[in-house]
Amino acid sequence: MAVIDALYNELLRRTRDASQGLPVARWTELLVLDSPPQPVLNKRLTAAAIADVRQRLTRPDHVLLEDLSQQLHGPETALVRKLRAGSASKEVIEEAQTLRAHAEGHRFKELAMGAWPGDQAIETDLDQRLLLLTRRTGRSHRGRPQPADAIFDELQRMLDASPGTYDRHPRYAQDGVLLMGRACAISDECNFGWGSDRDVS
Repeated sequence: MAVIDALYNELLRRTRDASQGLPVARWTELLVLDSPPQPVLNKRLTAAAIADVRQRLTRPDHVLLEDLSQQLHGPETALVRKLRAGSASKEVIEEAQTLRAHAEGHRFKELAMGAWPGDQAIETDLDQRLLLLTRRTGRSHRGRPQPADAIFDELQRMLDASPGTYDRHPRYAQDGVLLMGRACAISDECNFGWGSDRDVS
């Protein structure tokens, strides 16, 4: 699962960093001191040293840190309610949940490995481009008997055909599947619906 993978990768990185270089002289004797020198402390991975990792994995308000099974099988989300309002088939609802979880897992792994760019403007640009596309696609299918399925399929086709148009600074590897998952996450944040007459939030 993405959360476990990310924690594992982050702890490996910290272990690798702590293991760099040769140990100080008489390091085994220094370990028993109440206050060993800093070079010795730098090679310890204590609970305090990974407290921030634990905090990131347990913040209840952080959507990226939810267990993926909770995303797939937990209480009905805004995404699912909106898809149902657009008369989505069971298959599309399941695909949307899986794609969203996949995209969030990718994002969290990149964050844990320090590979996710810190410029919020890049993420905002991507989300705005996806939002414009999803709303425009939704309008084109307004009035259909089962709009959510048609919107979902058309969005996936468009993102597969031209991922670089939306993911200009490849946060999601210019991958249409990951971008579709991000679009589902934006819907879950109540920014667009799937063909319903009103926004279900």
